[in-house]
Amino acid sequence: MERPKLNRLTAEVVNQIAAGEVIERPASVVKELLDNAIDAKAGKVTIRINGGGMKMIEISDDGIGIPKENLDDIFDAHTTSKLRSIEDLNTLMSMGFRGEALSTITSIAKVTVVSKFEEDQIGYEIGFSENGKSEIKKSAREKGTSVKVEDLFYNIPARRKYLKSEQTEYRKIYELLAKYFLVYPNIHFVLEKDGKKVLDLPEVKDTKHGTVQLERVKDIFPDNTGLAIFYDGSGISMNGYIAHPSLHGSKVMKQYVFINGRPITERGIVRAVYEGYSRYLPFGEKIPFVLNLTIRPDLVDVNVHPRKEEVRFENAFRIYSAVQEAVQHTLEKALSYNPKTTSGEGTSETPNMNQNSFADVRSRFVSKGNTSSNNRPYMNGGSGDISFNNKASSVRDSLLFSKQAMEQGPMNFDFKNDENTISLNESGTFTNLFQIFDKYIVIEFIDERLWVIDQHAAAERINFERISKNEKDNQNIQTLLVPQQLSFTPEEKLFLEEYKQFFSDLGFSYEVTVNGIDLNTTPVEFTFDIEKMFKEMFELADNPAILKQNFEKLRHDILATIACHTSVRSGKKLDRSEMISIFNELVKCQNPYSCPHGRPAIWKLTLDLIDKNFERTY
Repeated sequence: MERPKLNRLTAEVVNQIAAGEVIERPASVVKELLDNAIDAKAGKVTIRINGGGMKMIEISDDGIGIPKENLDDIFDAHTTSKLRSIEDLNTLMSMGFRGEALSTITSIAKVTVVSKFEEDQIGYEIGFSENGKSEIKKSAREKGTSVKVEDLFYNIPARRKYLKSEQTEYRKIYELLAKYFLVYPNIHFVLEKDGKKVLDLPEVKDTKHGTVQLERVKDIFPDNTGLAIFYDGSGISMNGYIAHPSLHGSKVMKQYVFINGRPITERGIVRAVYEGYSRYLPFGEKIPFVLNLTIRPDLVDVNVHPRKEEVRFENAFRIYSAVQEAVQHTLEKALSYNPKTTSGEGTSETPNMNQNSFADVRSRFVSKGNTSSNNRPYMNGGSGDISFNNKASSVRDSLLFSKQAMEQGPMNFDFKNDENTISLNESGTFTNLFQIFDKYIVIEFIDERLWVIDQHAAAERINFERISKNEKDNQNIQTLLVPQQLSFTPEEKLFLEEYKQFFSDLGFSYEVTVNGIDLNTTPVEFTFDIEKMFKEMFELADNPAILKQNFEKLRHDILATIACHTSVRSGKKLDRSEMISIFNELVKCQNPYSCPHGRPAIWKLTLDLIDKNFERTY
């Protein structure tokens, strides 16, 4: 048997192998060059794409440029101006920093660079091809740098063979660029495809990078329907936009997450967003959002992925908690019902939540008349559009209708002499009030409006807010004649002991024993299986330690569970006074639009909508 021989790879082969980690497709080249342009403090970036990027990619900027003495060296492997030692990673805020991108690109494509350093009088040019490196020569350029990459993978046919069609590769490039458009409103972007300008996106005045601006999210949140989100504390600041819950759908939405201006993939942050939506969004539904988090560099490691598309946090729980808190606070502020204000008042911080904009939203996303793509700022991008579910689904849009319904002011039922007619103060009169399927309350108004109320969801919301208030106020409790003994594991007992005061405030007073707890008191209205409630609580997480970490969410879940089991159930017949009572109590709630689990509580219909469904025109 022949003895194996150890071969040392040439620098060319090493670079071509490394290119497989950094350069996956034309979009990868665009990303690396765009990062360098941003680091060069560019105010305007022009991207030219030919043949889906396989034939040519050119990115030009008006940044600080490259000095002549560095123009040759920047294409050597692992040369960078961003780092001197490993400690510099702790303070790194630039986009590109490893120094391997340009060298790997020159090993798999033909590259021409023209640059003028801001302190020089003239620009210089250098090229790379199958014949090697050219001499540096003078070249006319006003300012900044232009990098042209041609014939990508020309010398690696096997890799070029696996690229997709030109249109597919261009779509991947556009999807990448759309992220940069969002998080760098301070940069003027121009995009040209096969010699034609398809996008000219001027800078948003008086902004800085990392600040998501409304002008750049119109393709995601048409008609200004995005809710602005902010957070600042504990070394973390956050800004961006999230969607109103009524814009949810079953299909995957556009969801963008940035860390220090860098587009990344971070499932934990996405989960934290949905935790913030948990009381407003049906389970499994999707929602669009754009979030940029600015985090102290020493709290995040951006050097865990070859293309810098993933990060690792020093304290992930703190990051996720901040995201969940910010989302939940934004939704509570936008959706809180204040009966003392009209639809145009009391919402100055969320001007897009007025009644007219909700009507626009419905007509845009529910009716057949979906807005033409010609009105979108990225109209020729081909992939920048957001696909919302345009099927008419009134239940799906019930949160939207409920918002409109509740903005009509305070409502209380008053019986008139005519027992078949009931009036609503400042809201008109309805002629019918009845229950269907022992599940829904139906109200027919004289002005051709129809409301359908889920009696259980409405009762849950009423009880949930009442119990939440009782947590802070004095409440009626009942003392058990004989303490109820409940058994728990040692870990569960530790949790119950630590949060003993919380349960006491709810009316559950107990003593911790060797085997579990002895329950002494419960709320007066609490009539269901107490042990089942505690078991359901511990099923919310894999172990009590996680419950302790997520206690704020757990508190909400416990209150929602209690509210559910103490509410009017589906299948229960209601008399007229009970139905009126549910409605009157519901409109007093801070969030009357859904139950504490996120299910809709009200569905509003109009005669016009019903006629349209039956295609009636008379």
